[in-house]
Amino acid sequence: MNILMAHWAWYPSGGDWTYIDSVCKVYESHGHAIIPFAMHHERNIPSKYEKYFINKIDYKKINEGKSIQAGIQVLRRSIYSLEAKRKLSSLLSDVHVDIGQLNSINNYQTPSIIPILKQRHIPVVWRILDYKLLCPNTTFVVNDALCEACFKHKYYHCILNRCKKNSYLASSVAALESYTYYLLPYYKQVDLFLFQSEFTRDMFVKYGYDIKKTHIIENPYESKNIQPCYSGKNYILYFGRLEKVKGIYTLLEAMKMLPHVQLKIVGDGSEYQNIMRYITNESLANVALVGPKWNNDLEPLVRDCEFVIVPSEWYEPSPYVVLQAFSFGKPVIASNMGGLKDVIRENENGMVFEAGNSNALSAVIGKMLYDKNKIQRMGAAGRHLVETKHDPERYYTDTVSLFTNLITGRTHA
Repeated sequence: MNILMAHWAWYPSGGDWTYIDSVCKVYESHGHAIIPFAMHHERNIPSKYEKYFINKIDYKKINEGKSIQAGIQVLRRSIYSLEAKRKLSSLLSDVHVDIGQLNSINNYQTPSIIPILKQRHIPVVWRILDYKLLCPNTTFVVNDALCEACFKHKYYHCILNRCKKNSYLASSVAALESYTYYLLPYYKQVDLFLFQSEFTRDMFVKYGYDIKKTHIIENPYESKNIQPCYSGKNYILYFGRLEKVKGIYTLLEAMKMLPHVQLKIVGDGSEYQNIMRYITNESLANVALVGPKWNNDLEPLVRDCEFVIVPSEWYEPSPYVVLQAFSFGKPVIASNMGGLKDVIRENENGMVFEAGNSNALSAVIGKMLYDKNKIQRMGAAGRHLVETKHDPERYYTDTVSLFTNLITGRTHA
């Protein structure tokens, strides 16, 4: 079958891309064709379909939503994209598509493309990678605290709280987008929503989505070419985006209480410079800020660590960092947030602590670090979980069965 894969980017851009790249490879390994529909970007992986991509939207060049002109630009392209509709129509006229899989498309292609697919009787599946469809600010976090004030479509709270970039204008645009797609029937035209974790699915059901149009398929992760290492070199590891909602400052606070424990921080993000200053100002000689690393540069850092820390303070859907750690035979200490609770099994493949509680985190790190046998046992359990529940072939079989049923239903309609 020919699978349209709609995603905002077509280059390595974090955990979402890890998922996109993984599923595209497994689909193609079984003879299916992937037709990407993304945005032009200088970092894109070359594609013969790139002439159909939408023009680049560089939000970093917008003056943080502080001018009317910038606001109009955001409003024009990020809520409802006539360009995306036009280019997708052109693509579908030239290329046969059996099914469309949407991923992270809000603010780029936008949900305005859904009717274009439905007009051609192409089934639409949406793989949920975040909470944009529920929360104008995507994360359920405002002013460094969890917030569900917009429950039952009360999106005006996004404006009142200046949830987006701490700007009334940017928050107004985000709220307007949410109201737009609350009023338009596009989300209801999606045939099936696919979720990474039970927690995320339950959140969508809580917010009014029909449970009959949902299905949980855990993220796939290819581990067969990774050699696990059940011993470490006496340091612990954080790798991922450097943002407040990732709980990085809770981890740094915990490290103050563990001066003899070495921590390596790998990643980049809006808090990079602030974290660097924090480490210097607090004289955290036991913390090394390594910077961003990918693929071959990241692997030795994961392989040689004792275990991985995931201290998130938002509703993580199901972060790939956990699967990456497990694939190398490393247990994970994680906060009790979101989908993390669905994958971390207490005292089996990792340990859980209260989100935002640096004392609890330091205690768990200390307890775990000095029990090497426990680390090895948990690492082996994590590896087993990746090899079984998160096996790409398992994901493929489940997903393609769903796709086939939708296509067959469309054919007989």
